[in-house]
Amino acid sequence: MRFPAASALAIAARARSRRFPARQVILRQDDIALDVLLLVAGRARVRHLSLDGRLVSLHDLGPGDLFGRIDPSRPRQAAEVAAIEAVTAALFGGGDFVALTEQHGSLALLLAQSLLRRLASLSDQLIARTTLSATGRVHAELLRLAGTANRIAPPPVLTELAAAVDTTRETVSRTISTLERRGIIARDAAALTILVPRRLEELVI
Repeated sequence: MRFPAASALAIAARARSRRFPARQVILRQDDIALDVLLLVAGRARVRHLSLDGRLVSLHDLGPGDLFGRIDPSRPRQAAEVAAIEAVTAALFGGGDFVALTEQHGSLALLLAQSLLRRLASLSDQLIARTTLSATGRVHAELLRLAGTANRIAPPPVLTELAAAVDTTRETVSRTISTLERRGIIARDAAALTILVPRRLEELVI
């Protein structure tokens, strides 16, 4: 969304810019978050380390999403946030962010939109995990990650893809190999490309 010029200047004046390389952990689970982060460019993934040691992917973050100390009463991070690709973020002190949302309705709207996207993503994941087979969840996640470009660059890491859909690395590896043999996807070091999206959609069962 676009901010009014006066609001954009006021918000930018209170922000600190920071870059994170791909795969770097931005916030660790159980850390005390001091800042609110606005993701400006790149993608990040929210993951939770369960008591049995499994790293479960919850949802992805993209430009315009907010994370960190959004709720001042709950500063401890319930999950970690890691960069999927190079990330640029604007950092706001927790107190500064609260004051800015009170002064600029456009920022409060951005926060509401970010939370609604997160809720929708979690709802979709819950439905998929309760209604789809393990291979169906892999197919659905590939379609989601590829988007309208039908391309995932760089190609997904199998262990991360497995965590995202709550299955094993072996299941993901076997599913992707089958899709390659059937000519539905192609994969190299640079990207995974969905060659026949309609056929992949039919396999989401």
